[in-house]
Amino acid sequence: MTTLPVLAELPAGFTLEESPRAILVVRDDLADDLAAAGFGLESDGELRTSTLAGRTPLLELEAGGQPYLLRRYTHGGLMRWMTRERFLDAARPFRELVLSDELARRGVRTPAVAAARARTSAVCGWQLELMTRRVPDSVDLGFVLGAARRSEVSGEAWRAIVRACGALVRQLHDCGFLHADLQPNNVLVQQAALSGAEPELWILDLDRSRFEPRLTAEQRRTNLRRLFRHVERRDAEHGSMLSRSDRARFFAGYDPARELWRSDWRAIGVEHARRAGMHRVGWWLERLFNDAPDPRSIPRPQSTPQATPQATPQATPQATPQATPQATPQSRTRSDSTPRAS
Repeated sequence: MTTLPVLAELPAGFTLEESPRAILVVRDDLADDLAAAGFGLESDGELRTSTLAGRTPLLELEAGGQPYLLRRYTHGGLMRWMTRERFLDAARPFRELVLSDELARRGVRTPAVAAARARTSAVCGWQLELMTRRVPDSVDLGFVLGAARRSEVSGEAWRAIVRACGALVRQLHDCGFLHADLQPNNVLVQQAALSGAEPELWILDLDRSRFEPRLTAEQRRTNLRRLFRHVERRDAEHGSMLSRSDRARFFAGYDPARELWRSDWRAIGVEHARRAGMHRVGWWLERLFNDAPDPRSIPRPQSTPQATPQATPQATPQATPQATPQATPQSRTRSDSTPRAS
């Protein structure tokens, strides 16, 4: 098997195994536990379906007394119905591992990767997987939005979470990091924050993301607009949630010096309005061709499960304490009452 170039970039502390049909990278200190649970180069061992879900149901493995989540990569959008879990690029989970390690080194919370694997598909292409530690007692931001809409989160706790979301996105941007799918379901929130504890947030699902030496204003705004677009999509499905004050709090976290928020929000609003029709058509086509419901959109009992590596980010758009920006792109996302993990 030809070795992938990205494998030369693996951080210290990981072991590489290869066969004609598969590539596995596993953390050295977890290799024995995962092997004992039956997880290996070409074996799944004791994997079971998790109660948590991403775009598709996640899998879970108990190893060494610790829970791990395994995410199988799937195509999104209009490609989902045709290609499903088959990919041409076998390097994606290993790139995500490298990104996760670098983000952690820079002080950004993201679930620790235990293993990454690529196996040849029976038809063609590759089946790709990433295994992460499960973050206990946590839910994704999409779930938090639904809980807040149902008045299950105090006003004080909600305001703190909104500001923390803005601070998390700013931390990513200050690192030069562009998240390829910045949305509420890819931000994980410590569940205690819903009861008023200081929020602790994780960023999930780094696939196709990248580092840049320095982000331009256009790159930052495009990334923020993606987040707000997902909020608008959620609002269209479940009803408007975010107030102008919430947007101000988000930008108070994102831009505490209040130097950028006004120009950022104005530019985001203008571009969002220009592209709104195109996005609505895309959402309609996605619903038309993907008849299977997203597991995160299926209501669950109100008990709040935990979420883990890989759930959804959302930030709440901006404005700072005094301003009133123009066109306010809100976004919406797909899960209103279903916790998610990664």
